[in-house]
Parts: sequence; C-alpha cells; structure tokens
Amino acid sequence: MAGLMNRSRGMAEGVVVMVCPVLLALALDKVDLKVYGGGAFMAMLTMAGFTLISGICPMLVFCFSQRFPGVPEVLGVPNVVMPAWVRVTLALATLSYSCLLVLTCLIAQLIVSKKILIPVGVLCGGFVLVWTVWYYHGQNVIQDEQHGQNVIQDEQAGLHNILDESHEFLTGVTGILFLGLEGLVLESHGNQMFPKGCGAVCTISFILCAVGVCLMYFEMTPPPQFDEEVQIVVFTLVLDILMAAGTFALLIVAMFKLMGVPALVLFTPPVVIIGELAYRVTIEGLDREGVNNNENQQGPNVAIEVPIQVPIQVPIVPAPASLELTRVTFTGFLAVSITAISNTSTSMLTVCFLLFVAVAIMFGISWRLLTQSQIRSGGFNVSAPQVASSANLASFCTHFSILIATILFLAMAGKARGK
Repeated sequence: MAGLMNRSRGMAEGVVVMVCPVLLALALDKVDLKVYGGGAFMAMLTMAGFTLISGICPMLVFCFSQRFPGVPEVLGVPNVVMPAWVRVTLALATLSYSCLLVLTCLIAQLIVSKKILIPVGVLCGGFVLVWTVWYYHGQNVIQDEQHGQNVIQDEQAGLHNILDESHEFLTGVTGILFLGLEGLVLESHGNQMFPKGCGAVCTISFILCAVGVCLMYFEMTPPPQFDEEVQIVVFTLVLDILMAAGTFALLIVAMFKLMGVPALVLFTPPVVIIGELAYRVTIEGLDREGVNNNENQQGPNVAIEVPIQVPIQVPIVPAPASLELTRVTFTGFLAVSITAISNTSTSMLTVCFLLFVAVAIMFGISWRLLTQSQIRSGGFNVSAPQVASSANLASFCTHFSILIATILFLAMAGKARGK
C-alpha cells in the first residue's frame, strides 16, 4: 500500500508539472488556432483536463480509503487479490497515462513529421494496451493460484523502495523533457527561422516524452509475476538506463547542432563514471586475489586469534540523490538552448554555458542512478564502498560543472547588460 501511494503521489506531481503549462498556454491564448485548428484545440483541452483530473484523483482515493476503510465492504465490492481502492487507483492511473500519451502527440504535431508522429504514437499506445492486459491477466492468475495473496506485499519494503525511487527518477526526467517539448512548440509559433518538420531535436524530444510516459506507467503497474528482488532490480534498472541514454542522446544532438564536433566532449561524464567504477572493481578484485593467494601459501601455520567482540552497528542506508538540482539545471538548459537553436548565430559564451550545463546534467543523472537502491541491492558484483566512491565523484563533477556554468551565465548577463 505504501509503495503504490508513493508512486501515486509522484504521478500527481508529474502530471501537474507536465499538463499545467499546456492549460496555461491555452488559457492565455498562446496557441494559434489557425495553426492547430479548432478540433485539435478542443482535443488538447479535453486530454489535458482528463489527464490532470485522473492523475490527481488516485491520491484522493488513498486518502478516502484511509479515512473510510470499510466502504467497499458496505457496497458489496469484494477484496480478493487487490483491495477495491487499489483497483480504482490503477484504473485512474491507466486513464491518466493514456490521456497524457495522446496529449503528447497532439502537442508535437506542429514540430514533428506525421511520418514519425503517427507510428510512435501508435506503437506506444499499443505497448500501454498490451501491458494493461498482461497486468490484469497476471492479477487474475495470482488470484486463482494463491487465493487472494498479493505477490508484492507491503512488508517487502525493499521492492517498493526500488520501484518508488525509479518511478520518481522517470517522472522527474520526463517532466523536464515535456516542458522542453512544450517550449519548442511555443517557440515555433510565428518564428520563421525555427526548423519545422522532423528536426532531430524536436523528434528526439517527442520520442523521449512518449517513451517516458510508457515507462512511468510500466512502473506504476509492475508485472505481478515479479516477486523477487533481482527481477524488480533488473526491470527498473533497464528502464532507468533507457531513459538516461535517451536524455544523453538529446543533449548530444542539441549541442552538436550548436557547436559541431566539439559537442562530443559530452561523452566525458559516462566515460569518467564508468571508468572510475570499473577501475575500483578491478583493483579491489586483484587485491582480494592477492590476499587469498598469500593465505593459501602460508598453509596450516595459522596463528590462533583471540576473538574480539565488536559492537554491532546498524548500517545506515543513504537516501538517493535529490533530482532538484538536476531539474533546475535542465530547466536552464532548455530555456537557453531552445532560443539558441532557433537563432542563426549564437555567441561562443552561450555555447560554452550550454556545454557545461549539459555536462552537469549528465553527471547529475549519473549521481542519481548510483545512489538508488538498485545498485546497492546486492545483485551486482559491486560493493557499497565502490558505488559510494563513484557517486561522490559524480556529485563533485556535478557541482563543479554548475559552478563553471554559473560564472559563464554571469558573464552572459553582464554582456547583455552592456549592449
């Protein structure tokens, strides 16, 4: 219950971040009806309303169920595998994410070619449909086999923590990408210099938003058959890496459009973090083999050691790194890059600022992934100190890159003031 409630809270926050700017643009008459047409305008307004309402209602259902837990029994609704309020929550989540996917396609129709828009929309919609059927079919199988015993139970807090952290990561990244897609659409209004059709940045932004919505829904309704920690770890880690790789590709394409080949310096963050982690794993593995070889060579002559009682210390599980710093940095990148991409000439100072901000985003995402429960779960041949060392390096590089970007931003502000 607690895990689903946390994901419902994250879904409500993400839906508000993604949908409210759309409603604000419609209310302030920032959308040109001549471009979209009256039918598309009403469709966007309807989808935005349904998405926002159905995305907030699950938290209301949770609050109502805690206040009045006996209502389903009074109404004659059976609590077999899932309580009635859980079924209502999942139904609302399915409706909300489906409407959000349709809204994404409606928003992107102005800047993305229909040759890409329609196949991606249909494919993502098909994934959601198949996943929904698979999920509810799995619940029915569990009902028949286990007679009402839920697979992922509330006492398995570790599984819920892994799902909650991964869902928070996907929601945060998708929300920022959604804001970027909306910014690209608004920038295209009345701007003849803006690249229309299937520009690489616009296309990748749309694909990432559509895929991000699907991944968020996948983790909102995880496979009922996954009742082991390893399965949940692999499931969430694959989705997180997929989203992180897509974000990395978007940053590479955007910076390559602005500065060409030097944009390949963005490969530095993943190379540094993965290289540092691989180095520590290799070195400690060699040291461990050397110690084992020395012990084998000593033979049976082993000194008798007096056992020493050491006080038991409960390990402190660190919380995952906050996404707030990465969100703010990503927002700054979008605010400057959207205008820079549409301009024919961009100053070198602006390009350098965007480059360091992009590097900070990549280090920030790496920092977050290294501090989530997936890596510390024990399913990988990596110790906690090794992961902590790489996470500290990612944290240092994130803050250092933001420091350099701040200095460049102050220089940009001073230069603009001097004009």
